[in-house]
Amino acid sequence: MPVPNLAFWSLPPDRGELRPAPLRPLADGEVLVRALYSAISRGTESLVFRGEVPRSEYQRMRAPFQEGEFPGPVKYGYISVGIVE
Repeated sequence: MPVPNLAFWSLPPDRGELRPAPLRPLADGEVLVRALYSAISRGTESLVFRGEVPRSEYQRMRAPFQEGEFPGPVKYGYISVGIVE
C-alpha cells in the first residue's frame, strides 16, 4: 500500500500536524523527490512554528510554495533531503 503524501503545518504557538498533500502531475523537466528527512531550522522556521513572525515581515518571509498565512496555520519550510524517484 503506498504511503500518502503528507506535509507539516505549523499551528502556532508550538504545535504542528501532518496533513494530506496531494501531488499534481509533473510538468516537463520536473522530477519527483521523495523526502527522507526534514527539519525545523533554529531561525526562520522556528519563528514560524512559534507564531513569532513580525507582522511587518509577513510578505518578506513568504516562502515560494507556502500555503496558509502567518501567523498560521501555515505550511512553511525549505529544509529537505530526499531521492529523485
